[in-house]
Amino acid sequence: MAQSGSDTRQRILKAALTHFAVSGYHGVSVPSIAKDANVSIGSLYNHFESKDALVNTLYFEWKTVLKRYYIEGYPAEASIREQFNFIWFKLHSYADDHPEAFRFIENHMHGHYLQKHCFELEEEIFEIGRMFVRAGQEQGAIASCSPQIVVSIFFGAFVQYFKDCNAGRATWNLETSLFIKEACWKGFSTSP
Repeated sequence: MAQSGSDTRQRILKAALTHFAVSGYHGVSVPSIAKDANVSIGSLYNHFESKDALVNTLYFEWKTVLKRYYIEGYPAEASIREQFNFIWFKLHSYADDHPEAFRFIENHMHGHYLQKHCFELEEEIFEIGRMFVRAGQEQGAIASCSPQIVVSIFFGAFVQYFKDCNAGRATWNLETSLFIKEACWKGFSTSP
């Protein structure tokens, strides 16, 4: 039975995700992706015109999934504290559900090879966090500071925890994640 084009494309994306997550953009060769996807190099190039096109497609797809995690069911009418809990839980859930994808997008988010549409999506996602911070500041629940700095505090803490777990310096679990969430909240909120 012949493989469909979409099956081939998905195998290529799956193999590419693994390679890029582990070895980074510059440590990956197109032939190694094709080999692990069990396709010819020519077949890979029929689906993606270049390694750049492949990494951009992968990045955009996984960032889109992350954005959906944040916006689906967002409790806009809830308290700022509950909104923060939601954002953190969604970030944790995404990393828990898709650890390889999270490692990939974090390792590549500043890549010179990413195209404009990838950076625009990145900004849309950061804007979700900044909107939460601005709303909290308007209500007096979050300290007066640049919204991006506040986002950097909690997002950076989460990413470092994830990286420490991958390096074997910490253990990945919800209890530790929630401890870090509370430490972040205490750091930028105006009340405990």
